Amino acid sequence: MTKHLIIIILLGVLLAVFVVAMQDVQILYNTALKSYLVEGVIPRGFEETGSRNLVTAILLDYRLFDSLFEAGILLIAVSGIIWISKHDIEEKNAQFMYDKFKTPDLFVTFSRLVYPLMLTFGFYVIINGHLSPGGGFQGGAIVASAILILYYIDHDKETNIKLIVTVEKFLYIAILLFAGISIFTRGTFFTNFIPTHYSYDVQTIYLVILNIMIGFKVALGLWAIFTAFLKEGR
Repeated sequence: MTKHLIIIILLGVLLAVFVVAMQDVQILYNTALKSYLVEGVIPRGFEETGSRNLVTAILLDYRLFDSLFEAGILLIAVSGIIWISKHDIEEKNAQFMYDKFKTPDLFVTFSRLVYPLMLTFGFYVIINGHLSPGGGFQGGAIVASAILILYYIDHDKETNIKLIVTVEKFLYIAILLFAGISIFTRGTFFTNFIPTHYSYDVQTIYLVILNIMIGFKVALGLWAIFTAFLKEGR
């Protein structure tokens, strides 16, 4: 009875906090930023960043610091999962969870057909993140999912988790250094280092390179997580 009463009180407190927070929802979630990005014959977001996808303009330029922080959180999560899933006996391979069962030939054949398509689509989403919905985070997740299919195709696939995590760490440092170049060219950290007086095509070079770096980092991080889970499932 006491536990039920405590739960009811906590739910009531949460409801009250929610109601109070909703009072200022119009102030907190206004359209000022949207108006700023889309105003003008040429949308200001595109004019200032060279990105036709305004979400990418925010993630890789206006709010790049947030994106770098998110990438860092993923790196911490990967390191934590690898540390938790350490084995006393090192395993050479990360085989799929149900080792005792043979994967149907039809499924293997289908996986071989889907794998290159998913990999190509993942790279497409990464490279065209400044033109259409997508980018490094989304494309990296697709590439990692494609790599996961390899465990269905080849049960004896060798995977070096330590190498994957090490490469991801160095790649994250490279992303920070690449994003920090703007301090020398534009006097501010973590923005497009190519001055705005250059053409839009030139400005997109920064967006494409950064999306590729983030995409590979995300793919490596998720690949490491998948592999650690597969080892735990044996």
